[in-house]
Amino acid sequence: MKNRKVGQSRGNKGRRYGLTASALAAGIAFTAAAHAQSGDTSTTPASQAAQPAAATSAQASAAPTLPAIKVSADQDKLAQAVNPATTVGSKIPLSQREIPQSVTVIPQEQIQQQSMRTLDDAMTYAPGVTVFHGDSDRSNYYARGFPIDTWLLDGVPTTQNLASIAPSLVMYDRVEVLTGPDGLLNGFGSPGGSINLVRKRAPSTFSANAELYGGTSSHLGADVDIGGPINAAGTLRGRVVASENYQDLLQDSTWQRNKSVYGTLEADLTRDTTVRVGASYDRTDKKASWNGDPVYDNYSPVPVSRSAYFGAPWNHASSDIVTAFAGVEQKLGGGWKANLDFNYLENRYSLINETLLTTVSPDNQVTFSSDKFRFDDQQESINLMANGPFTLFGREHHLTVGASYERESLKQTNYYCGDSDNALLGSSGNFCEFTGSLYSDLSAEPAFDGPVYGRTTVTNQYGLYGNARISLLDPLTLVLGLRGTWWNETYTPNASENPFGDTVTHSSITGKITPYAGLIYDIDDHHSVYASYTSIFVPQTETDASGNIIKPIEGEQYEVGVKGDYMHGRLNTSLALFQLTERNRGMADPRYPDQGFYIATGKARSRGVEMTATGYVTPNWSVFAGYTYTDTYYMDSSSNPDYIGFSAISPKHLLKLWTNYRLPGEFNKFSVGGGTMVSSGISATDGTGTVAQGGHATVDLRLGYQINKNLSAAINVTNLFDRRYYESIASTGSLFYGDRRQVLFTLRAAL
Repeated sequence: MKNRKVGQSRGNKGRRYGLTASALAAGIAFTAAAHAQSGDTSTTPASQAAQPAAATSAQASAAPTLPAIKVSADQDKLAQAVNPATTVGSKIPLSQREIPQSVTVIPQEQIQQQSMRTLDDAMTYAPGVTVFHGDSDRSNYYARGFPIDTWLLDGVPTTQNLASIAPSLVMYDRVEVLTGPDGLLNGFGSPGGSINLVRKRAPSTFSANAELYGGTSSHLGADVDIGGPINAAGTLRGRVVASENYQDLLQDSTWQRNKSVYGTLEADLTRDTTVRVGASYDRTDKKASWNGDPVYDNYSPVPVSRSAYFGAPWNHASSDIVTAFAGVEQKLGGGWKANLDFNYLENRYSLINETLLTTVSPDNQVTFSSDKFRFDDQQESINLMANGPFTLFGREHHLTVGASYERESLKQTNYYCGDSDNALLGSSGNFCEFTGSLYSDLSAEPAFDGPVYGRTTVTNQYGLYGNARISLLDPLTLVLGLRGTWWNETYTPNASENPFGDTVTHSSITGKITPYAGLIYDIDDHHSVYASYTSIFVPQTETDASGNIIKPIEGEQYEVGVKGDYMHGRLNTSLALFQLTERNRGMADPRYPDQGFYIATGKARSRGVEMTATGYVTPNWSVFAGYTYTDTYYMDSSSNPDYIGFSAISPKHLLKLWTNYRLPGEFNKFSVGGGTMVSSGISATDGTGTVAQGGHATVDLRLGYQINKNLSAAINVTNLFDRRYYESIASTGSLFYGDRRQVLFTLRAAL
């Protein structure tokens, strides 16, 4: 390929259910039915015709989610639907072959086929990613043995841990995942990887679609999505999305309810200037136990039903998430563009619960504790970037330069038990701790009228970055990058809410340099080999014996691989070998036992193989598959004398497969899909014993039917054989079962 241009393709209260989204969805469904019966001759989108049961492609083609880029004529709508250009790991839209790291996309096609509703659902099938539950309310994601904690919204970094809130996917077009360090463009974070949520854009032509769905576990919901041009010239466009759903959770009497609203406007002020604004609101209420199934003192699971509930009837958590964003894209001429983007996110979260605290004695005695907690997390992110081509030594290259700023203000408040609470419950301490039968009556709710502990943490991060793609030869591209990061954090206890006598603390890092290097060689029109070096860091706040903040954790990765794309980009494949090393893990200083001093000396490594295949094998057969082998271990005997795997969360072997096929001939209104997730064993060790889950597999199925060109229906079954297994082992005293078999029926209408 001759000097290819960048981006060129190759409870009762919990059961109350609002009717707003349901009514809108039903209205669109009936309108679609009437529209079809009237013999309307409107054109069916190409992607819908190719895959009737997955109307998502029509939406993806009608509402592109990235700024216009130069795309070769051979990349058709099917390729755009399942393997779109991505910005994760690059900031600019690139094909996966142009990124010298492992990148996968959960496209709208797959989201709708598998009826994914939350980010947890998407990550469950993301290659190489493990969804870990440390409690029954919040999730964390891991890849290659390390946490994924680098988050982006439309390519703009945010410090909010989106895994912990598992937002609704209704407002997002797709999810992009990069595994391995992503420090060049996004600053500090864990070396596990980064996740970019790409919001839906306002389409250039009118579109409307809605879904009604219901199934087992009292699952009931509705989504509606309407967008198009607002003025006759089409220079002003808008989109509105709304969703509402309710579902019982695995444990008895537990439930979750979610409401989401999203809106965006986009305007072409001139031929060269586009402005985009939008906002969203997401509300989630949940009753959950916040602990998994209990374990005896000898580490054997207590023989109870996986639906057994050991929390209080008054357990409750809620979150209100508000986002706002604005962006300007300016074409500068000569192929150059400048982008200025702003993101605002606020998450107000509250929790009240009573849960198990310890393992269970042989006579079923266990310690319970209570907690009341809330936080208000406000974040602002700004990113200014320019990118475009330049010519040097007779060849065309590409340069990206930018600056970013992120600010987070996190206000946290704990409410502790007082004397009256402990007198009421027969408990003691700030957390109303008491020891009793595993089956104790927990109906008495504490007033939490004891001490109040309030504090605020303000974090600022500034960054300057540059990334050059240098065309050395027609088939050979060198990618070089460098970032400088300035970071500071101030912890301030509230003067009137400081029962532990905390003091103000400051931490900072100045001019931390993060390098990046990659090399891509195009073997032919369909295959490329690559090698890359990437790095990242995480500030630490612990102090050493001299009172100094210990050095940041640093992660670096070496990766080599081969990528392929076939059938004009409809099918992508990849094979990668990686070695990821993390240094300077904070450890207690052995010279000063039990004095709270730390040294930055821990070292850990993971090595492995990652393989993926995503896209269309034929116009009627799509596949999304990934296999990951990960070997993790400590490298220093001081932190782990037995050199056992440091990550019991990520299994050594992990296979994920989803495929969907539209039947031929007279049965072409039917489509069938199926998937499986196969995992080797996981375990947790506390120094005296181990709890383990052996290897296991689950199977999912789907049957879709295209009623007419505007209406489709589908049935999804997850965990078909109702396999009973531990999805996560949070500790030796807390086990989390995977969900039971679920059946969901979906009716979708599209205009």
